[in-house]
Amino acid sequence: MAYIPHTAEDTKAMLEAVGVGTIDELFRDIPDELLLDEPLPIPSMLEDEVERWFRKCSEMNRVWPRGRCFLGAGAYRHFIPSAAIHLASRGEFMTCYTPYQAEVSQGTLQVIFEFQSHICALTGMDVANASMYDGATALAEALTMAIREKRINRVYLPQWLHPAYRSVCETFLNGLKVEIITLPTIGSRTDYTSALDHVEPASAVVIATPNCLGSVEDGYLARELADKAGALLVACCNPTSLAMLAPPGDYGADIAVGEAQPLGIPLSFGGPYAGYFACREKLIRKMPGRIVGQTTDDAGNPGFVLTLQTREQHIRRDKATSNICTNQGLFALMATVYMTLLGREGLTEVAETSAVRTHQLADKMVAAGLASRWDNNAIHFHETVLELPIAANDFRKGMKEHYEILAGYALRNWFPALPNSDNLLLFNCTELNRPDDLDGYIEAATEVIGALLDHPTSK
Repeated sequence: MAYIPHTAEDTKAMLEAVGVGTIDELFRDIPDELLLDEPLPIPSMLEDEVERWFRKCSEMNRVWPRGRCFLGAGAYRHFIPSAAIHLASRGEFMTCYTPYQAEVSQGTLQVIFEFQSHICALTGMDVANASMYDGATALAEALTMAIREKRINRVYLPQWLHPAYRSVCETFLNGLKVEIITLPTIGSRTDYTSALDHVEPASAVVIATPNCLGSVEDGYLARELADKAGALLVACCNPTSLAMLAPPGDYGADIAVGEAQPLGIPLSFGGPYAGYFACREKLIRKMPGRIVGQTTDDAGNPGFVLTLQTREQHIRRDKATSNICTNQGLFALMATVYMTLLGREGLTEVAETSAVRTHQLADKMVAAGLASRWDNNAIHFHETVLELPIAANDFRKGMKEHYEILAGYALRNWFPALPNSDNLLLFNCTELNRPDDLDGYIEAATEVIGALLDHPTSK
């Protein structure tokens, strides 16, 4: 049975409309080696056999002990109160979509309003939207928004921006023919001082802090560069870090974006996640995505509504400032519950504990003679780079296979051109890594590094 509703006549009419004769001709740009030239080898199975097969596949998944995960690299494992997952799993939230009808969507609208309020409090910005697909697309949308505002097809991106974020930004900006200038670096930080000597007009200057190497950048120097370039300053930040570091609003950022995953969203094969997006009030009408506002009805009762709807495709599709038809509602909900339950003090404790544990583990590795710091001069949040005496990939493999420890991320996967990149390890700690977990890491690392130095496996 074909699950395509079009008749042969429908198909023929559509092909003629686009100027091709066959379906194969429609897809002629796809390389031959990527085309399926025979049916998929799917065996004929009964329903109970299919269920058994999927159960067998699921048994291949491994759940790592909380304290033995030191892998960050853009996705971070924090303790999540059970209430966050429970509330997000309620049917009222799981079945809702876009809250067009305010009179039947007050619960969803209130959650979004509270999410916006939390993000504004964290970032120090004036207004936030109802969330984005993820942090990378939030940054890309911030750049296109800055270009609409400044009308200069040039942006500055830091070298130590997460490579996945850079890739998404390049994809968004490619069709707009935007020039991307990469800022110079000193170690694991951006060299804004050198950049100030060679400034060209631009629409946006991006600061990623903490950057993908875990280093905290100087927002005030980034603001100085943006002013000299006549650009908007876009801050891309880990939201957990904003509980202890200066928020983007303090150093004059115009737009603040990032990934909300650290705020109570579990690691799940890389997503889906939710991005946050906030900006200054003067830019509100150029900001993508939905905004929920608080109001009162005719009787004076408080309520929530979608506001500034002229930005939306369903109102003014040809002039809309948003290309988002939905937001990651369930994940914004989880982030809202998480921030509400922890509060300001709880989130600060999470951030401070994570930072302290990272520095403790780095100090222990150096003191034991197992590694050296890659950049002694940088200030780090809860992630940093160590230089090992062996290949980082060999170290990771040994820690995983023999001690069930996810030891970190091999930086050569991102930046193979770095000096001695084979030996550079990026690792992360959160509040879930207890002191005894750090000691266990050191004991295991001593064994693995010692064994590999005696019997090297990599060239």
